[in-house]
Amino acid sequence: MFRTALDFDNKQLNLCLVKITAQQALLAIVRAALPAEIAPHAQHCVVSGAQMLLYCDSASWASQIRFFNRAILDKLHAAGHPYIVRLQVRIVPPIAEPVRPKRTPRLPSAENVGLIAQQFKLADEQDVLAAALTRLGATLAKRLRED
Repeated sequence: MFRTALDFDNKQLNLCLVKITAQQALLAIVRAALPAEIAPHAQHCVVSGAQMLLYCDSASWASQIRFFNRAILDKLHAAGHPYIVRLQVRIVPPIAEPVRPKRTPRLPSAENVGLIAQQFKLADEQDVLAAALTRLGATLAKRLRED
């Protein structure tokens, strides 16, 4: 019978899931305290002692959210979290895709391709290396003709 990872007695995973659920509940309270056009930009929150770290997607939205600092704390206190007394807004920079240079194969010269092909024409039929290099020479010659 197939069992998912959640079916096992995994206390660490359960602890993580409980923390994530609590953070999502706090984020919902924070978003309720913000205007509708600003709320989606509050992405994540973490409580550390008496401080809440609220993460947003850009500096301009962070400054807008800071204007609602008191309203957010009041909403949190009303929802049963009086221990949170300080709010700090941080920015999560977007994850940039790595720029990979376009790789182009560097083919050997026509002279070298000819040498590879000529070198193993007279080799024994049982020679595996000679057969592989013969195929390589044919492939390189074909690629040179295409370019």
